[in-house]
Amino acid sequence: MIFGKYNLIVGAVGLLVGGLGGLMLGATFDAQSTKDGYHLLELARFYIREGHSHSMPFALYNLIYSQIIDKLALSNRSKMIGSLTAMTAFFLPLGLLGKGLAGADPNFPPIGMLGILGFIASVIFILVGSKNIGKEEKIEK
Repeated sequence: MIFGKYNLIVGAVGLLVGGLGGLMLGATFDAQSTKDGYHLLELARFYIREGHSHSMPFALYNLIYSQIIDKLALSNRSKMIGSLTAMTAFFLPLGLLGKGLAGADPNFPPIGMLGILGFIASVIFILVGSKNIGKEEKIEK
């Protein structure tokens, strides 16, 4: 089974959406971010920009994850969970974007925390799988 397939798709879509988001932010920069020669940034736009900025590294992370997950010395179940947790990292940029689109509401739910936890969990799977490389015969298939 190829566990990194969906990480590859999620990573590519993340790069596409993040890049398009950057184009939209750049196209509206002068109209939305300057006044009388001063740089202004509303809090809502700050969160939207952070959503864009965080989507790109998580997209690249998923692309890298797609290439290494099948090489790690993990059980199939652990590979599946690791792959899923890497994809949940996108909850961080989605949470930031959502908060920005909601007008930076201070009561906006902390959706991004799911992304942070997913990212950390997926890194733990990489560390455990890397440590076990060479001991594959002991890993359940």
